Amino acid sequence: MKMKRPAVPASVTALLALALPLLASPPAPAHAVTDRPLKSLTVELKPAEPTTEVTFVVAGDNRPSGRGAPQPRVVGTIFDEISLLRPDLVLWSGDTVYGYCDTRAELEAEYDVFAAAAKRGAVPLFNAPGNHEIHDGQICNDAPAESLCGPPCSEEVFRGHFGPTYGSVDYAGVHFISLDTAVPGHADEVTPEQLEWLKQDLEKNKGARAIFVFCHTEFYSSPIIDPDEGTSHPAVKNRWELQDLFRRYPVKAVFAGHEHVYFREGPELHDGITYFVAGGAGAPVYAPPERGGFSHYLVVHLTKEQQLTYDVVEPGRLYVEPAAAKTSGEARFWIVNSNHIGRFTVAGIEVEVPAKLGACADLAVATELKRYTGQPRPVPIEILSCTPGKTTHKLRLRATDVPQGSSVPVVVRQKGGA
Repeated sequence: MKMKRPAVPASVTALLALALPLLASPPAPAHAVTDRPLKSLTVELKPAEPTTEVTFVVAGDNRPSGRGAPQPRVVGTIFDEISLLRPDLVLWSGDTVYGYCDTRAELEAEYDVFAAAAKRGAVPLFNAPGNHEIHDGQICNDAPAESLCGPPCSEEVFRGHFGPTYGSVDYAGVHFISLDTAVPGHADEVTPEQLEWLKQDLEKNKGARAIFVFCHTEFYSSPIIDPDEGTSHPAVKNRWELQDLFRRYPVKAVFAGHEHVYFREGPELHDGITYFVAGGAGAPVYAPPERGGFSHYLVVHLTKEQQLTYDVVEPGRLYVEPAAAKTSGEARFWIVNSNHIGRFTVAGIEVEVPAKLGACADLAVATELKRYTGQPRPVPIEILSCTPGKTTHKLRLRATDVPQGSSVPVVVRQKGGA
């Protein structure tokens, strides 16, 4: 099925939901065939069966607006929402730090701040280097160059946090490849040495259910970015050679950042491969909202039937809030999804309820969402775990298919209670 190329969002509240079926491919092994395994910044990626549904988040370009400036607040919001969604993994397209003119100690400190935010997401995260992590040199007036962490120092620091500057990893038969477009002296291109490795890696994983590539520099620049920014953000120099390679394998999408906007080139234009620019994790935007300049991240979902969807999400519209109990025998809260996209599975809901409600084994949870007609609108929800305490119990819940534009009432009470 071919899909029409969607228009760029008309405002910050215009969020897109895109769907694309995948052709069935032979299942791949549960572990990547790679000699350059990527390293997660947060928690370890555990293997899964090749028929498992796979959900992952894509984001990038959260770097501060200047040297010594704080991380943008929206990046914390993004990771709080990732914690609620609990995807299988996160792909980050670089520029996690400001980097320029940093000493080694300052660069390490910047990474520590980003890592603290990323760990709030509670899922594995893999990052491709951007020009703010690794760049040719340092141009500063207030410090001698030899005191600053340019190359090879910045490369060493990056590898300490994220492993190799390029490599791959596999999850549930899906193969993920990170490319380095920030090699000193070869900015915005994939070097011959890296290209040779890429050819071998693709061939070894040609039986994957799907292959996704992520890097920092975009393959296709947004045509409606602010002109000055577009001029200073050229696309990958050898993209034609790369694209010719990708089309021979089950590569489904290529994700990049660098430009601080949202933009998409559809599969109908590129041999079935979708190219994204998703640089909206908090760095200063390069266009007004109606031209893609808004905070965002992508939620990508691959079903057991090999159907693939991409949802563009504006952070700040998915959260859990406490609510007043109607009786002494219950606890209540809200799941709010005010996004204008499809349904979410929210698997990381963590709440506390009074221990007086009963033992963990005696608790039940239900949703009470109603349609405008007053008829119930079921939202499946379950208790995944309960940690008992003297005054409160800590519950982790999973709600399935939380509708767009909804605030779902949730009640916890004893089994059989009304």
